[in-house]
Amino acid sequence: MSAARRLERAGLLLGLCGVVWFLLTFLIFPLIAGLSVAFPGADSKGLFILAEELSAARRVREAVANTAWMTLATVFTVTVVGVLQVMFLDYFAIRGRSLLKIGFAVPLVFGSVVAAAGYRFVFGQTGSVTAVLTWLFPDLGSDWFEGFWAVLYAHTFLMTGLHYLFLRAALRRVDYSTVEAARSLGAKEHTILLRVVLPAVMPTLIAVTLLLTDTAMASFAVPEILGGRDFHMLSQMILKLNSLRRQDLAVILAMMFGVIVMSLIIASQIVEQRGRFTGGAKVPVPIQLKTIRNPVWNGIAHGIAYLFLAANVLPVLTVVLFSFAPAASIGVEIIPSSLSLQNYLKVFTDADVLQPLLNSVQMSGLAVFFGLAITLFSVPVMLKYDNWAARTLDLSFFLPWFLPGVLLAVGMILAFDTPNALVGGAILLGNWWIVPAAYTVIIMPLMVRFLRAAFVGIDPHYGEAAQSLGASALYRFRRISLPLILPTVVLLAGLKFNDLMTEYPVSAFLFNVNNRPLSLAIVDGARSADPEQRAVNLVYVTLIMVASMVIIVLAERLSMGRGPERNRL
Repeated sequence: MSAARRLERAGLLLGLCGVVWFLLTFLIFPLIAGLSVAFPGADSKGLFILAEELSAARRVREAVANTAWMTLATVFTVTVVGVLQVMFLDYFAIRGRSLLKIGFAVPLVFGSVVAAAGYRFVFGQTGSVTAVLTWLFPDLGSDWFEGFWAVLYAHTFLMTGLHYLFLRAALRRVDYSTVEAARSLGAKEHTILLRVVLPAVMPTLIAVTLLLTDTAMASFAVPEILGGRDFHMLSQMILKLNSLRRQDLAVILAMMFGVIVMSLIIASQIVEQRGRFTGGAKVPVPIQLKTIRNPVWNGIAHGIAYLFLAANVLPVLTVVLFSFAPAASIGVEIIPSSLSLQNYLKVFTDADVLQPLLNSVQMSGLAVFFGLAITLFSVPVMLKYDNWAARTLDLSFFLPWFLPGVLLAVGMILAFDTPNALVGGAILLGNWWIVPAAYTVIIMPLMVRFLRAAFVGIDPHYGEAAQSLGASALYRFRRISLPLILPTVVLLAGLKFNDLMTEYPVSAFLFNVNNRPLSLAIVDGARSADPEQRAVNLVYVTLIMVASMVIIVLAERLSMGRGPERNRL
């Protein structure tokens, strides 16, 4: 064996050792630590005793009931609104479709903790909408937008992004010739929708509904900001139990999440396998927009479409407008009387105000860097060596998808609150690095999924030709594979960086005073009555929206998420 070959094998083994160490330390061991609390030894409380203790707690029962009812209500309302939005864009002829397309895409850049803070600013006790409504209806309390209905309203218009992305693509794949055939046989429009169009998109609709169920059930930031004092969901209760040092009870609730999430993933796989035969034609005839002939129904459709547009756009426009307003006018004026860049200057010149933004940029950037380093090394190895070890490594990467983030966070608290030999005897709880480590773990499943597809799409003859000329594995990766998958790498880096900038559940469990992230600062600002802090919060939200928009434009430029048919809008 040549010296170069020995060096290559040594590098491979060293890299594998590093990957295995990272997964064992920051994924497997925390999960074991968390589960060990839920399944204690004989000298501790048993699992059933812990479950009984949970069921006896009134606030836990209320949180479980709230989560169940909120999930069911959210799935219903979001499905209705999401399906109607897709139909208004790609099935019915609605005037102003270009504007509707922009408005219905708002949840892609205005979501999670950012949107929750924006909704509280617009509809909260000192919001512009609340000021108008209390003037029109004096008996309406200023705290009208809190609790179950406030959370449901926010969910309804913030969770339609899945329908916008996936259901629209499925509708474009419907062969319009089948619609024309049904129409030529005398079928009415509602019959065509129910018997022709709906079955073709049903697998996608069911898959989106399952993902929506998971998202609604795990909602954290929206109920935390808009739920008020009396409405709590399971994620909040897990955080509360952890703060009370009852990690055993927190793990039990997190395990409940995990079982439901795994059930949803299995169900989505079954639906996907059973629904493959219901797809559209390989080369479908594009859908022709249908004009609603009945003037009454046409007016109703246009009214609903514009109402949805206003519901999506109003919070965004209000937040952006007031981010330029003087702090003294926030919560006082319905429309700001003057505009300036003072709030933005404060964010970028005041070290204390800028610090949460810098913390999130640093931690998100490090997590994306380490995540890409680990997955770019591991994916080619797993594809090359198809054995039990590679399959085990592959399964380990996807564990964060099967388990809720709160369970991982609680596990990391339990694993690193004492000296741990896997990290040189250090105590990571309260350490700056524990948050970027957790971030890295939760972003790796999606990275592995997309990078695997990118590597599989490379023509193997390129690598074989280079190898026959004596090129080393590292050289082949650097000069052949990496340039070909670079667009995917760039998009993954941008998308996951953007997600981590507003990540809330894991951050809420693991942050400390030295690495307080932007998402926690936004939540605190949304609750604050200080106009200066609220002004800063509006700037935070606006900056995140702008960054999200840049990422989406980049994705569009690189043809990611583009449908098979480019409609003229």
